[in-house]
Amino acid sequence: MTLKLEQINAASVAQFVALLDGTYEHSPWIAERAALLRPFASLVQLKQSLAQVVRESGRELQLGLIRAHPELAGKAMVSKTLTAESTNEQSKAGLTDCTPAEFAKIQQLNADYNARFGFPFILAVRGPRGLGLPKAEIIASFERRLHNHPDFELAECLRNIHRIAEIRLNDKFGHMPALGNQVWDWAERLSTNSDPGYAERGELTVTYLTDAHRACAQRLAHWMKSDCGFDDVEIDAVGNVVGIYHGADRSAKRLLTGSHYDTVRNGGKYDGRLGILVPMACVRELHAQGRRLPFGVEVVGFAEEEGQRYKAVFLGSGALTGHFDMAWLDQKDA
Repeated sequence: MTLKLEQINAASVAQFVALLDGTYEHSPWIAERAALLRPFASLVQLKQSLAQVVRESGRELQLGLIRAHPELAGKAMVSKTLTAESTNEQSKAGLTDCTPAEFAKIQQLNADYNARFGFPFILAVRGPRGLGLPKAEIIASFERRLHNHPDFELAECLRNIHRIAEIRLNDKFGHMPALGNQVWDWAERLSTNSDPGYAERGELTVTYLTDAHRACAQRLAHWMKSDCGFDDVEIDAVGNVVGIYHGADRSAKRLLTGSHYDTVRNGGKYDGRLGILVPMACVRELHAQGRRLPFGVEVVGFAEEEGQRYKAVFLGSGALTGHFDMAWLDQKDA
């Protein structure tokens, strides 16, 4: 049964809790408290209200929420006592079909993680598209997070719990986050460009004015023009990708936003780039609906911020704001 906002807004508290059963693992108290925050005008507001309840609940209840979750490929999976939601998620990630070596590795990681932090490792294993993360990526995340500070890791577990709840709510409401999926798809495709020496190891590194860097600029410019409907798109002299979507009055002032598309060495797919891709998606929607705002929108993909190739930073924004130091042109590779 697909849920409707009208249905949950009209439900009694007990019915509301029952309808949202399984959203937060074995923790009906979250829905019970969120019921008092009705009515919800949107699915987004419902998600935010549930997260607010957790955020304001205090450390002990937050720890209880984390500990209510099963280990990945753990005892509950083996004994087939996982909830239907957890079974679905671990199955999509292939954790119900581990090789003996993978199973042994994850079991050891579970033990090490619990010994260090006192709560189970939580990861939204369905991933950004809800289709399931590769097991190798899950194991790599496990190994990396073992070295985090306990306070950071508690926050990371809660962040992943909210992501799990978001995906489960999308399922309950039959909601497909098309815009979010578009942004993730762009980010994935952009991450296929990486500098030599890193690409071969599956690492993302895009430093200023390399072939990978130029390829990223060309892709962003193409998407802005062909996919999003920006009116004017250019790659300027320093490599900034600039897209302009005019307002109803073409002479109106413009809202400028953006971020950088270069990376640190072995960087993340989303650092900086989400600040370009999200406003691109907004313009895409405006264009698709034939809407013009009272002001224009200017999105800039800044060519350089990280200072990884030359001993200078903010080359892209420096050029845009008139603070480009011409002495930077004499820089050699760092």
